[in-house]
Amino acid sequence: MKHFSSSAAGSAVTFADGCLFLNGEPAFLLSGELHYFRQSRENWQHLIDEAKAMGLNCVASYVPWLLHEEKEGEYDFSGNLDLGAFIDLCGQNGLYVFIRPGPFIMAEMKNEGLPYWIAEKHPDALPVGFGGARPATSTLDYLHPGYLADCKKWYNRVMREIAPRLYPNGGPIIGVQLDNEVGMLSWVTNTPLLNENALLRFGTWLKEQYPQETLAARYPFSPDDKEALVKGCRFPEDPYSPAFHRDFGRFMRGYYAEYLRILRGYAEEEGIQDVPFFVNVHGTGDTRLFDYPLGLSQLYEGWNGGDMISGGDLYLGEPREGTYQDLYLGNALTACMNKNGSPLTTIEFECSDGPYCSLNDMRFHPAAIPHNTLMTVMQGAKMANYYVFSGGENTLLRRPPHDGDDRMAFTGQCHGYNAPVGPDGSHNDAFPLIARMAKVLDGAGDFLADAFPAADPVALGFVPDLFLTELCCPSSGAEKAIQQNLKRWRCAGLPADSLARALLDNQVIFTAADIQNGPIPADKVLVFFSPRYLPGAIQQKLVDFVKQGGTLLLYGELPEYDLEGNPCAILLDALSLPKPQYRQNAQPRSFLTVSVCGALAGSAADNRANFAQCFPQMPEGILSPYGTELCCGFIRPLGQGKVAAVTCDYPNDPAFYRQLFKELGLKGALQTPHPRRGIFASRLQGKKGGELLCLLNLDYTDKTLPVILNGQKLFDSLTLEAKAGVLLPLNFPVAGAVICLSDAELVASTADSLTLRTTQQGRGRLVIAGREPLPAENVKVTAAKEGFLTEISGGEVTIHLR
Repeated sequence: MKHFSSSAAGSAVTFADGCLFLNGEPAFLLSGELHYFRQSRENWQHLIDEAKAMGLNCVASYVPWLLHEEKEGEYDFSGNLDLGAFIDLCGQNGLYVFIRPGPFIMAEMKNEGLPYWIAEKHPDALPVGFGGARPATSTLDYLHPGYLADCKKWYNRVMREIAPRLYPNGGPIIGVQLDNEVGMLSWVTNTPLLNENALLRFGTWLKEQYPQETLAARYPFSPDDKEALVKGCRFPEDPYSPAFHRDFGRFMRGYYAEYLRILRGYAEEEGIQDVPFFVNVHGTGDTRLFDYPLGLSQLYEGWNGGDMISGGDLYLGEPREGTYQDLYLGNALTACMNKNGSPLTTIEFECSDGPYCSLNDMRFHPAAIPHNTLMTVMQGAKMANYYVFSGGENTLLRRPPHDGDDRMAFTGQCHGYNAPVGPDGSHNDAFPLIARMAKVLDGAGDFLADAFPAADPVALGFVPDLFLTELCCPSSGAEKAIQQNLKRWRCAGLPADSLARALLDNQVIFTAADIQNGPIPADKVLVFFSPRYLPGAIQQKLVDFVKQGGTLLLYGELPEYDLEGNPCAILLDALSLPKPQYRQNAQPRSFLTVSVCGALAGSAADNRANFAQCFPQMPEGILSPYGTELCCGFIRPLGQGKVAAVTCDYPNDPAFYRQLFKELGLKGALQTPHPRRGIFASRLQGKKGGELLCLLNLDYTDKTLPVILNGQKLFDSLTLEAKAGVLLPLNFPVAGAVICLSDAELVASTADSLTLRTTQQGRGRLVIAGREPLPAENVKVTAAKEGFLTEISGGEVTIHLR
């Protein structure tokens, strides 16, 4: 991995084609969040040394407006708040810096990192929610003129510390984040921005979107009647409530985008030029992905329209068999929404082996962090920022708020209990495992910087408008029904736990495609998680795709309505299917069970289910509620293609999905068959040739298995220890040679040597072509047809090349 050198700085930091470029060369950044303001200045150097020892080449930090300007107009950048000195020290130690100056930073800070005086100065910037409710959090109206004026003053001051230290100016800063988790506070409190400033803008937006006649039919109030507009939006009633929720969600996308553009303008006015701006995407919770696509839906217009880089906030705990699909889906969906060539990045990559703000006893296996990192790297990520790398102290505020502890943050005196470096300076169990993994990433050299996953011809369809559900008026029964159904079937949750997991369990490496704003990839099988409510344009797009020869694998319900609850059954009609019936477990002693039938009969046992959308039994049926003449799954031709549909909450039965995928011709190029599954396997291909093969054992037992690529065995028998992850070179060019195949990991190289780490109980085998390895005490070399078969023994072994 590249490290910062002031002599190499001077050109712009750019991005294109999914890569990040420093000085015109692609780069890969492994970063760690280190809060200078939570540490004594005397401890900065020690923590920077620790970051380097863990294998990082970048450090990130928020910049807390709350601390730097506790009293309006009085700035403090001294002592442990000397931001410029901290950045300089990182650069002197060869580390890049990613800086996050707010205005909002969250970071477990009081008042979300904003000075208290801002809300006191602008009380009308506090949003008003449904029914006139006030928010429980410190969120503000992003486009309130008074708030923006104070943001401009903050940027004017803080950018004086940042601008001279940008990479193009010879400093280590390679990127600047704008605000933090935009829109998240409104979503988690169900408090939309329904204050007058926002609603007057919404009224203008409505008039731009719809003709007057359409608006008159759509809403019982005029956007020009301020009083009626405000009341109608704060108290939306059926039947117009679903239309309002859709319209307001789309309006807020533009609202957030405008806010980000304004902040970018403020930064550029203060000299922030020729480095990328970043936008982070919120949404994970309780170690699951369920709501993460909300952030994608809210913010994609902002980063794409502003030519910025998106970065995920991914807090998903330990990847286990049953949940590891969440991280994969989060990365795939983020990548598909990067329309502007920006690289896949994670700005907040969970780094604790337990709750970083709590002392309770919950722990993740320490391998969780390297496992998550490797999976993300294998999906083509070019930057991952560990949050948080180091713990610290929440000191007392100089102007105490008298709120119970008077500290800067709400987590008590300490912060980051379970970070790799804790508040007391101790290492957690993950520290050495991260350092071990980082050494392998470093051994890949520049390969990671422009390498991308070798994906199979399968794409998951993503429709951002299905996630306009972050807000719901409590009194709207119609909107509640729509949102309940959308949340059941869309891209996270039950369908992910069944079908997405089944794809990965069968090592089908799929990508994602935004089928709302772009075409369906014609050369791929389309997997789609379908709710009962789906826009007519999307339904028609699916029909056209299949009729032209495509294969659609659908999980959920065939849609009957559009997103506003209007009848819309284009897909049902194209398949010549009648209005469906519904079966579910509504009684305490009801045990809805689904049997496999038709072309897949006998492939799997009966399975329990809780819900089924049913049709009259048909020759193409593959699933049927037990004891009925109905089907809740089928494979049916349509035009030149076919639709395979699972219209019940069918579980991840390996036997069923294995047979279904065989029927559809779905098979991953890379296979590691094992009866207990629990293996994530993928390949990363470099633009200049070569591959890295990643194998993760997600279980707590050792597994021995073959490794097969395109029907040819790479390894007859490879053993993965419990919770182990390996990154193996395949046809990998290095040091003027090529590692054709290896069961050992490459951890370093020079012009005339390779250093490898064994993974098979202290022994390793590799084939090297192009140069001859020199025998040594722990290196045995035999001439082979492909090159030189080289056997090594020990832990890390250096092979010298002739």
